[in-house]
Amino acid sequence: MNKYLKRGISSFYKKDFENALLHFALALRETPSSKEARISAILAELAMEKEDEAISLYEYYLINKDSGVKNSEEMIEEIVDSVDLTLESLEALFLESEVEAKINEENGIAYEDFKVFIENKDSFKEAFEDIMFSTKVIIHKKDDFIDFLEKLIDNGFKDVSMNYFESAVQLYPHDEKLQKLVKKVENC
Repeated sequence: MNKYLKRGISSFYKKDFENALLHFALALRETPSSKEARISAILAELAMEKEDEAISLYEYYLINKDSGVKNSEEMIEEIVDSVDLTLESLEALFLESEVEAKINEENGIAYEDFKVFIENKDSFKEAFEDIMFSTKVIIHKKDDFIDFLEKLIDNGFKDVSMNYFESAVQLYPHDEKLQKLVKKVENC
């Protein structure tokens, strides 16, 4: 067994996943065709985000490999891919339900729905004036937030936009679009 692979396995079991990934990468550089080094690197990277799942998969992989199961690397890759897709789907579902709960709790409207409301009015200004005292616009995407700020500025709601800028700059200090909006509102 490759010395880097041994060190990587040792680091993996010590839960030093960054070091494990480094050793697995060195093992791959030394032996590029090593399926074990490749799958170990994939699992070490996964472990940095999803430790328990990666450890379980690694143990499952080693048991299958030691038992002589053919194509155990491909099997683990398929599992990793499905875990990633399932977790992404669950995260999106939780985000969506959180937004819906916030909308219901705060007598709000999702930004996507607000954009439809704008289309039914003559202008952004008219639509915003209709809801500004009774309804909160709930925004959960950075691009939508920046779009909303830009529309506030363009439609004469400088004071309202200023209320958002402090938190926006803290959340996205290096966003170029946001920096341009800050300059734009300063020049108004």
